[in-house]
Amino acid sequence: MNSERTHEPPDLPDNEPASSVAELSDILLVVATMTATPFLQAISTYFGNALAKGMGSGTREIMHRFIHRQARASLDDPAAVVDLINLRTEDGWLVEMKVTVEPEALAQLPELCAADAPVSESDRRPGTAATISWDHDGHWIAATVRADGYRVAFTWDPQARQWRERTYRRPIPVT
Repeated sequence: MNSERTHEPPDLPDNEPASSVAELSDILLVVATMTATPFLQAISTYFGNALAKGMGSGTREIMHRFIHRQARASLDDPAAVVDLINLRTEDGWLVEMKVTVEPEALAQLPELCAADAPVSESDRRPGTAATISWDHDGHWIAATVRADGYRVAFTWDPQARQWRERTYRRPIPVT
């Protein structure tokens, strides 16, 4: 397991004094990276079917604290705060999510990670990223670049338990 620390520019109001900007420039974004299967097994063992049935606000807080502990445990150099978790699927896709992930998103992860990748490694352009992330509209989105050079995106359909290509978007060639 490893950890990534990156500098993130602070979001400040326009009326914030310049001295605060200097102090906030040292903020680190801590990302825990781990394999998806053990992480999902730990969540499933700890919470059982509670994720699928929904949670109250108290249970959500317990879930977020548990995820934070799992993320901290995966770091080479444990940090007090972990902001993001990157999970690596068996197919090599990178699942990016916040530690405060929505229970609905977390409930879909086991089937999403067990499903066939939306684009196989042999059909992807060599050296390109293959990422899955929870979008602001409440869907898992997968994106990569096909071998033919076009960017492609998919949306996870939890009812059908499969990826659906987002064909309503114009193909974008990547150079």
